[in-house]
Amino acid sequence: MLSAAALIVLTLATTSAGAPPHFQADGNGRATDGQVVKDGARPRVQRIAILPDRTTGRAWGIPYLLAAVEDLNIVRPDAVFTVGDMVQGYTRSTSLWNTEVDEYLGAVGKLSAAFYPTAGNHDVISGTRTAGDATFAEQYRQRFGPVWYSVELDLATVLVLFSDEGLGDSKMGFSDAQMTWLSGALQSASKRNQPIFLLMHRPMWRYPSVKWNDRVQPLLEKAGVDAVIAGHFHALQREADVGGVQYHIVGTCGGMIDQHPLAGQMQHLTFVDCTSEGALRVWHQPVGLVLPEDFVIRADQDRVYALRDPVPAVRTDGKLPDPSTLTAPTEAVARFVVKNPIDVPIHVTLDPPGVLRNANGPSAWWTAGRAGQGTPGTTGGANGWTSHTLADVDYASTMATNARSMLRVASGACEHDVPAKSEVTIEVPVTLMPQSGTILAPQLDMYATFVDSKGRTVPIYLPTRLPIDRTVQLGTDGASAVSLPVLAWNYSPYDTREENPTVQFTRSADGKKLIIDALVPDQLQAAAPSWSAPDAKRKNDPHADAIRILIESPSLGAPIDFLVEPFTTGCTAPDGVTMKCQTSAGTGWTAHIEVPLPASAGAMAAIQVGIADNDDTFHTQWRWLAPAAAAGRWRLAEPAVRSK
Repeated sequence: MLSAAALIVLTLATTSAGAPPHFQADGNGRATDGQVVKDGARPRVQRIAILPDRTTGRAWGIPYLLAAVEDLNIVRPDAVFTVGDMVQGYTRSTSLWNTEVDEYLGAVGKLSAAFYPTAGNHDVISGTRTAGDATFAEQYRQRFGPVWYSVELDLATVLVLFSDEGLGDSKMGFSDAQMTWLSGALQSASKRNQPIFLLMHRPMWRYPSVKWNDRVQPLLEKAGVDAVIAGHFHALQREADVGGVQYHIVGTCGGMIDQHPLAGQMQHLTFVDCTSEGALRVWHQPVGLVLPEDFVIRADQDRVYALRDPVPAVRTDGKLPDPSTLTAPTEAVARFVVKNPIDVPIHVTLDPPGVLRNANGPSAWWTAGRAGQGTPGTTGGANGWTSHTLADVDYASTMATNARSMLRVASGACEHDVPAKSEVTIEVPVTLMPQSGTILAPQLDMYATFVDSKGRTVPIYLPTRLPIDRTVQLGTDGASAVSLPVLAWNYSPYDTREENPTVQFTRSADGKKLIIDALVPDQLQAAAPSWSAPDAKRKNDPHADAIRILIESPSLGAPIDFLVEPFTTGCTAPDGVTMKCQTSAGTGWTAHIEVPLPASAGAMAAIQVGIADNDDTFHTQWRWLAPAAAAGRWRLAEPAVRSK
């Protein structure tokens, strides 16, 4: 039985444009789930706009959102919905969350159309990592509205579902309460004899635990639902119809993307047109260009995923000389293992089609339009456009812009075809330039391209740092020790925009201890909610700022491997290890660590240092001294003269 609250009908003939409707709320000001929103009369042809994901877009994503609002005010749709992830969220701070909400609502508040939100995982999941923590779900109901509800437009019914009822629980699903509401809402919608479509954040039909085909699909077919639209993946794609129901996944509008638009990644709007005759049409629009609904289909998107995740198709192999040890330009060979897991050939290259370069490196991608035509730099209208993704994500500390000068590669030096379902090793001649002082490891921007189902060449961007053969030279004191960068060896959209940490290594005066001094630029020092002895999961993914030390030596016996979270209450260094930490508000922190390590162990020792940055969020970013994360090592070299 539906509750009385779920049966409330709210008439919104005069909905405030650009702000959430005045939903029915309980005594605490929290919107009631399951209510029916009756919108006012609309034209005989109804256009509905959908804003895709905004998360991980940082400050540079806001201009895209504002531009979208401007476009919408020109197109003038009858209503604007979202598919969720309107704020970065995943925080423990309600004030920060509300600041992000203010920013988003400030942007959409400029809309001339009614605005209806959808709850995404970033909007409601807490940074505490405690499954079921409803802090931000309740905040969401106060600031945005209910997490499931329906809107009866003049010519269509839109059902908004909640795809994160577990609030961080890894098992996806719809509760019995939401399913009961959905069944009743579909029955009511079908009686209107108008188009019906569903909105949700996660594409729940992709999660086996949801049992979509058994629990949901029959209800959709019985009610005559026309389409289901979701987001979450940040990649536009059209899936096959099932039982007469269309399935769509939209991309981003101000959110983080890192691939070519032909890989489904672009800043765009989605529109749904409904007519009085019962027809429904879904289409997409970047700035100045209208795209068909099947611009990228799932078969091609699956190829993109396979070439990128979980292991990139192009991986480095072997090591290059350390440019900081060279006195003259040195010829070397960069070796890559390429595994093509997809059903069509790929072409591995450093010179992909459609990259518009300037003096500072790649700045934009040129995208051939719906007909696969258009020439970069021309006014081709609907034949193509540029995407500034490369410029947006480029960052010196993580993307190695300032390290590219140390590497010379001739144009055309890397051009290799790899058949479907095969693996090859590619050798690329390079020239390493001498460098002085602290350096970053050099980077190559590799691409794996394939021809998609529409005959277009799709470049998959696979930036990779090249492993270098580096030795960690122990100093006799701080003045003689070399500062080495701790790097993000593998690109991630969650990389923080802060400079790389550095570490120095020295021997104690008595030769019995290895001393590690770390300097960590970090605007926010984060602690975990509680401390317990670190297990393997905590060592790999702490919920706080942390340092992990790994040392191996034949004379040590068991390797040294420990994690310290300097700001987590109750965390102490392991027996025999001492650590002192100092912080500087808004700039960073330092750590001085002394590890018992006899000289006999240091002569053949290898070391890895990882520094984790959390910033009070759900995601923790690692940077490492050597490549290969916890498995990586660099050799230790004892000082020639030890202090007495």
